Amino acid sequence: MKTKNTRLGLSILAGGLSFVGAANAIDLIVNGNFENASAGEWKFFSTYNNSAQYFTGAAIPGGENPGSKYSWKHASANGAWNNFVTPTNEVDHLQYNLQFADFQLVNLTNALTGAAIDSGLGRYSFSSWLASYGQPHQNPEQPYLVLRFFSDSAGTVQVGSNVVFDRTSNVNAVMYADGTTTIPADLSADHNMIKYAALGTVPTGARTATVYITRSPNAGLSGTPDTYVDLVKLDVININDTTALDSVAPANGQTGVLPDTAVTVTLRDIGTQVNPSSIQFSFDNVAVSPTIQKAGALTTVKYTPPSLLAPVSTHAAKVVWSDNGGLVTTKTNNSSFTVGAYADLVLGPPIYLETFDSVPEGGLPAGWSVSNATDLDSIPGNDLNNFHSDAFLDWTVVNHDTITNWFSVTPGGADFVGIFNVTPNQVINHAVVSSVISSNCIIAVSDRSANQKQIDYLFTGDYNLSGKTNVYLSFHNIYVQNQNNIGAVEYSINGGATWLPALYMLEPQDIALDAQGNIDASNTFARIQADVPNVDAGALVNGYYGQYIGVNSNQWSGLAPFLGARGDDDLTSSKRVEVLRLAQADNQPAVRFRMVMAGKYAWYFGIDDFGLYSVATSTPPLLSSGPTPAAQTVAIGNPASITIPNVYGLGPLTYQWRRNGTNLPGKTAQTLVFPAIHQTDAGTYDVIVSNPAGSLTSAPPASVLTVINPPVFVTGQWDFNGNLAATLGRDLSYFDSGVSNDSSFATTTSLGIPDINGQPTTVMHFIPAAAPWGGYVMFHGAAPNGGGGYVNQYTLIYDIYLPFGAWRSLLQTALGNGNDGDVFFNPSGGIGISSVYEGSVTAGDWHRVAVAFDLSGPGQAPVLTKFIDGVKVGNQTGGLSGPDGRFALDPSALLFADEDGDDAETYVSSVQFSNGRRPDAFLAALGGPSAAKIPGAITARLESGHPVIRWTGGVPLQSANALTGPWSVVSGATSPYSPPAGSPKFYRPQIP
Repeated sequence: MKTKNTRLGLSILAGGLSFVGAANAIDLIVNGNFENASAGEWKFFSTYNNSAQYFTGAAIPGGENPGSKYSWKHASANGAWNNFVTPTNEVDHLQYNLQFADFQLVNLTNALTGAAIDSGLGRYSFSSWLASYGQPHQNPEQPYLVLRFFSDSAGTVQVGSNVVFDRTSNVNAVMYADGTTTIPADLSADHNMIKYAALGTVPTGARTATVYITRSPNAGLSGTPDTYVDLVKLDVININDTTALDSVAPANGQTGVLPDTAVTVTLRDIGTQVNPSSIQFSFDNVAVSPTIQKAGALTTVKYTPPSLLAPVSTHAAKVVWSDNGGLVTTKTNNSSFTVGAYADLVLGPPIYLETFDSVPEGGLPAGWSVSNATDLDSIPGNDLNNFHSDAFLDWTVVNHDTITNWFSVTPGGADFVGIFNVTPNQVINHAVVSSVISSNCIIAVSDRSANQKQIDYLFTGDYNLSGKTNVYLSFHNIYVQNQNNIGAVEYSINGGATWLPALYMLEPQDIALDAQGNIDASNTFARIQADVPNVDAGALVNGYYGQYIGVNSNQWSGLAPFLGARGDDDLTSSKRVEVLRLAQADNQPAVRFRMVMAGKYAWYFGIDDFGLYSVATSTPPLLSSGPTPAAQTVAIGNPASITIPNVYGLGPLTYQWRRNGTNLPGKTAQTLVFPAIHQTDAGTYDVIVSNPAGSLTSAPPASVLTVINPPVFVTGQWDFNGNLAATLGRDLSYFDSGVSNDSSFATTTSLGIPDINGQPTTVMHFIPAAAPWGGYVMFHGAAPNGGGGYVNQYTLIYDIYLPFGAWRSLLQTALGNGNDGDVFFNPSGGIGISSVYEGSVTAGDWHRVAVAFDLSGPGQAPVLTKFIDGVKVGNQTGGLSGPDGRFALDPSALLFADEDGDDAETYVSSVQFSNGRRPDAFLAALGGPSAAKIPGAITARLESGHPVIRWTGGVPLQSANALTGPWSVVSGATSPYSPPAGSPKFYRPQIP
């Protein structure tokens, strides 16, 4: 479901104050925009548990989800919260959740001499963009930034006063969207990025300074609050300087620049004035004539190239200027930027074009029709200014200005501010697309009520395409994907008797894959989804996407090329011009279209400039100049994928993946998927991308896939056969006498709970009587791994029965149980930590649950993989520490412990610990629980002078002459087993 917090999507010009960005002003902050974070740039500081900790070698962690429970996190403005007021040059930012802080210690003498500082000539400009939930200056979640100056190199002896940015700051300037320092009425809602800036004199004696980022001291620590920080700058300058470069746009080194960009340079007067007549400007080493305007202390130099700049091309700008001082000073600034990848799609004149501009609001174009299967709304009437009204039971033509009215007139209307977003670097007919809505558009609005489903169908009239070939449909797409909705475009050439595919937009997670990693379109459209409306049953849930498409089910297997994965709640990437080849529409006398928006409390699907074209494809595909897919190291049995991003060109686009230069049969999707890696998958990969005009091969270096097979063994297993004795490894022990009193052992039959697969078994039963509850001390037997001093890679598997839903801790890494547990079941049976809970362990049933940690790599790390009954339910990467952090293990840990009562009655049949991350294929093969306990533990002991082998799980025993195999089943062997005398062999239990 879409989170119902108002999100704004206006644009703010990143204004400057005084000398911010001046050429002779040095920004002392490293990576203040938080792009491509590296180790040591920002240092973590924590007072968690009242003990200060510095993590000076760790990079800001990455990820798109909110930050881990006690830290800041590097996050993308293109994720779920990209639709609030942001500076125009924001890409990534820092997102905060709870207690950790970040700081930088900078050396002022890198920019100013000590003499200049002590003479009072040093000036600073301190600025940052901040945001939080709630109204600006009124929410205690607001970020809290502090600038402090120090006289010593270690940053311990403070001079001067603190400079503070928070919701009560009285700083030199606070910048809002309208450029004022007064909170505008239209910015009174959630998630507003606001620029704070302060100017001042560097205190005498100062030699270093710190910028410290935390959350307001007035903030509470409950829940999972979000705050945001970006573009932190600390510029310093000597005021005895003459003139300076105030700003340059595009910024030096900027990538992804629009092809119609203008270069704008701003010069500032300081001790002397810029002489406009002295300005010389060159672009790509050629002298050109810019426009020059002087206003007050600023001189603006602007140059607009005469034509679109080529895709992925790099350009240089140079400006030379002099001042009017008695001793003339001449300065030079060089900068460069790179244009984003794009394809100039030349469509030519339309065969038919519907702009909707001549259609009255609330109406439909002539010959078009609508139908719906939508729940009745609670707001009757046809009020176009209220998208909750019955005016939006169907697809409806509305005006650009009407949509704007929704921001303030309709409750929740601010959700639609992002409707005017545009995906960058789109070029159609030699012009950059700057808007996807001109005057009128037609739209289906799903966001009407949390308890309603919205299912809207739109049908066009028939179009005569006789004599037309190479037919394409182009339309301006105004769409946002949600977890539970589908946007579909289909066409018919036989009056609607049958329908043909053009485009199906779904969340990537809802696009099913087969065992080989290819798109399984039949399963995608046929499988029941818990949050998809069921139009046939008239219900809100348990529907399937195939209900809403016109293509017959016997044709679904061929729909993979038409599935378009769209990111959940991404308010920008589907605001674009779609160009779709209609292969069967050529020369047809009557072609009609069918558009569908179906969802439950989702977003919207809008269309403008709906046109049909006859296009002769003349341009081969283009790949961006960005990096090819990164090299990967993957363990055998784990999944992997390689995607070729940023492919531009007129479709249909086709893909052919190659390994070591040889085509891979059937691997023809944009993403190459490996459901489970094998040793033979190692190699070098590239892809050939083609369209009717030609093809290209992804540029070197190609993606290298390295396959590893780290040894992982069971080092501890406890099967609760009447006590805490270990089947393998060391026995468990009670944390204290209270845990002992709360624990008992019996069989499933005697306890009156379900047997496992119809077979009784011994279990441990505990009912925590009071908090804190310390659980059971587990001596897991694993040596430190993952390159650290602790256990950073491990797997825990539980055969477990929960009689009712409640919070339950599975693992506590703090031996004193002085803080929160580290893996939980939530009351719905989800598994996870840091607000990321996945899957469902249903109450009243036995389940086999596995959690596998890899905090260090190689490969994806940190990661927590989660399985329930052999089914992978999550691959959590957010909210985790790195090596030797929160989730790493000492030589012992606590099972089922928590410090504040997150424990409840539980039955456990078996617990297994392995000294590494088990591959996905291994955990999938384990399947569900068994009365014979978890497979994998094996022991060999001398009994009466003869070796005796015992193993768990009731699985076959295998033997081999060498550890590397080949392995074969020992016929008739059951546990315990005495091997025959003779040549020694290796033995292991077979995993199902």
